[in-house]
Order: sequence, then C-alpha cells, then structure tokens
Amino acid sequence: MAKSTDKWIICVACDGEGTCVNPNIDSNGLTAEDFAEDPDFAEEYLSGTYDVTCAACGGRGSIRRSHLNTLRQHAEERRLAAREDGDWESFLAAGDYRYG
Repeated sequence: MAKSTDKWIICVACDGEGTCVNPNIDSNGLTAEDFAEDPDFAEEYLSGTYDVTCAACGGRGSIRRSHLNTLRQHAEERRLAAREDGDWESFLAAGDYRYG
C-alpha cells in the first residue's frame, strides 16, 4: 500500500486535546465580568464541565492537513450565511473551527 502524502497535524480547534469548550457557550466571547458575576460558572467552565468532543477532529487530537482546508471552507460558508442574514454575532463566531 502506498504511503499517504496527506500528513497528520495537531487539530487547530482543540490543540490536540480531543475536547474543547462547547462553542455555544463561549463563541461570542466571554469577559472577566462574566466570570466575576457568576463564580460557579467560572469554576465549572475552568473545570471542563462544558467541554465536548472536538467536532473538527472527532476527539482524535489530530487532523489530516487537507481537512484544514475543509474547516476553513466551512467557516467561510458560515460567515457568508451570517452576513446575508445580518447576524453580527454569528458572523464574528463563524471562524471558530470548533463548529467543524
């Protein structure tokens, strides 16, 4: 069998961890005030309560280099759809690779 030239790279969404915070929790950005106002939320967030299996790598921690182009394309499609809908928050979050 021929060796694949499509190299494995560390997942750009989870930095190789296989899990990441659910993007629905923080993709629009969290501030220090969000944590200060709700210390229980801050503790849960930092402890991994809101972590999910990485959608980009399926929990593996690595992706094929060619898959990175697919992630970029999906992000651009989400960005275009959000812009067409006039949804600024979704437009800002569209580049988040955790959505896969």
